Amino acid sequence: MRLSEERIKYISDMILETLLNEEHIDLEIDEDRFQFILENRFIEILKIEDEIDEEAAAWMHTNKPYMDDGSNEFLVEIEKIKKDLAASKGYVLY
Repeated sequence: MRLSEERIKYISDMILETLLNEEHIDLEIDEDRFQFILENRFIEILKIEDEIDEEAAAWMHTNKPYMDDGSNEFLVEIEKIKKDLAASKGYVLY
């Protein structure tokens, strides 16, 4: 995963604090519960992105083994594959 659990917790703390301080939300659930939900959603999203990365790398090595990892051609092609895989899963990469 790209972020540690501590980093995910920190980011979700900052999001929750900002939302509450700027009165963008009025929670009907406990703040700790909301933060737990937010952290788990982050983890879920990061796992999906990790799966997409792994599947794209495997596809590239199987179908285009002649491309050097890290070359411009490889990077352009793998980004296309990632977008296609994401779309097939109903996910949008940012």
